[in-house]
Amino acid sequence: GTYTVSIHPTNNVSGLLYEEWIDANQQRVDSKSNQRIAYTHMKNMGTGELETFLTDMGRDFYQKDALILDLRYNTGGNVHDEVLKFLTQKTYLRWKYRNGSLTGQSNFAPADKPIVLLVNEQSLSDAEMTATGFKALKLGTIVGNETYRWIVFTTGTNLVDGSALRLPSWGCYTLDGKDIEFAGVQPDVKVLNNFDDKANGRDPQLDKAIELILEQLKKQ
Repeated sequence: GTYTVSIHPTNNVSGLLYEEWIDANQQRVDSKSNQRIAYTHMKNMGTGELETFLTDMGRDFYQKDALILDLRYNTGGNVHDEVLKFLTQKTYLRWKYRNGSLTGQSNFAPADKPIVLLVNEQSLSDAEMTATGFKALKLGTIVGNETYRWIVFTTGTNLVDGSALRLPSWGCYTLDGKDIEFAGVQPDVKVLNNFDDKANGRDPQLDKAIELILEQLKKQ
């Protein structure tokens, strides 16, 4: 038959392609793990993405056996502490209602399960803070490429003409004193994605994350 279709231009093609990439990653993880592994991607470390992350965790992760947290292309913000606090939760006791089934406390215990953190050369700022904390707290395995080395916190200053500027004010360091802005965060397992991988729908970094988790689940 004949159909009339209205086509509307958009100025957000890159954003739509980004969402398509995230959806494809989710489908890849579900398929390769038989839906045993939860996957979540954070575009930045802002409050909106934090709320999405926590919602994903409450809706999906508690039913799964493991987690992949993807911080590739993350542009930063300042919610690293909340993300790490959530990931460090462990089961500390069990309880049950009369004649019910035992369930763990706390309600969410991510640290009881295998976790892989994905980073790459475009993970920057607060994503690097998150990766540094993830490594220091030994929450799991970091896979991908070394981070961007763009991490410094700034403060705003108003000028007499009403304009404003931001000044670098806070440096960020590992526990052994390394400046993250110069050192970046090195992955535990280095895997590089190249242009040919992207052009042909391959993702060696994500595949390695899935592989490592499935190996851990077999041992359990």
